Amino acid sequence: MELTAADFAEKTARGVFLVDFYGSWCPPCRALEPELVRLAEFFRGRARIARINVDDHSEAAVDNQVEEIPTLIFFRDGREMKRLFGAHSFESLSGALAELIPGDGTEGISGDLPKS
Repeated sequence: MELTAADFAEKTARGVFLVDFYGSWCPPCRALEPELVRLAEFFRGRARIARINVDDHSEAAVDNQVEEIPTLIFFRDGREMKRLFGAHSFESLSGALAELIPGDGTEGISGDLPKS
């Protein structure tokens, strides 16, 4: 899911959301994209994954104090819960997301990871 500055607050207001602040010219950002696709598939119905291009929507980057990319911000019900910088593995990101999902959020995480 691609976010814009105009819909950022509305879309991240409910549930668990991971937002990737990226630039299309950024090699680590491009390397992270397949991991985000896997996360979106794995967490479908439990968490949402989105990206926002900082060049096209710089006001969202400023509002969220994003100073480097990729910056990954984890939200729960509109509130920032965690922030990571740089490229990360599926396992690292899925663990961070699972911590934010109501209940234990870890159903299937240990043995059912999708293959890249």
